[in-house]
Amino acid sequence: MTVIEIDVVFDFICPWCHIGKRSLDRAIALYRKTYPGGRNDTITIKWRPFYLNPNRHGRSVPKSVLIDERLKDKTPEQRAAMVKRVEKIAQSVGVRINYGGMIGPDTRDAHRLVYLSREDPAISSEIHGELVERLLEAFHERAMDITRPEVLKEAAAAAGIEAAVVERWLAEDVGNVVDEEARKYREVEGIKGVPRFRFQGKYEWDGEDLQECMEIMGKVEAEEGS
Repeated sequence: MTVIEIDVVFDFICPWCHIGKRSLDRAIALYRKTYPGGRNDTITIKWRPFYLNPNRHGRSVPKSVLIDERLKDKTPEQRAAMVKRVEKIAQSVGVRINYGGMIGPDTRDAHRLVYLSREDPAISSEIHGELVERLLEAFHERAMDITRPEVLKEAAAAAGIEAAVVERWLAEDVGNVVDEEARKYREVEGIKGVPRFRFQGKYEWDGEDLQECMEIMGKVEAEEGS
């Protein structure tokens, strides 16, 4: 049995992060079915914070406002082509992007919950990942404002985390720790865009080609199992 460790640097507001997570889930399922010994491998995934495009308005604003700001240098034709490409690839992994809804000043509290679920020994890697899935789904498909406490609580409950645990997490002051981790990825490692998938601390994947992802896991299995 091989332990495959995957670190994912991401931000909730990026549709490619939602698409990338679904692609990773599919690649893992295929790997377990098709690679010799794959079903017996332990695969742990740790989701790590990144602040991609903060809302500088200081309040909740429509997502469309931030999209307009981010794509202000694009022509209408370029924007339409980008949206079409995102929607096409998203649908291929079962994601239906909803551009409605609001988003608050930052995704710090959502990242704080994910960080605490990652660091809590009582929380499994699967539940940690399910929390990420529920938050991404809430934002990108259900047009919910994931900066609101009630949305965070709903997502955590849907992931199987007890309400008392969520309340404790929301009361914990770990924001500076999360900020420092996000700063490290941007300033020390020089990451400019997300998602960033890293296997065994050295092999990177862009979140698109499932075959490439499976080959990376197969390579890790061959190295670690030898």
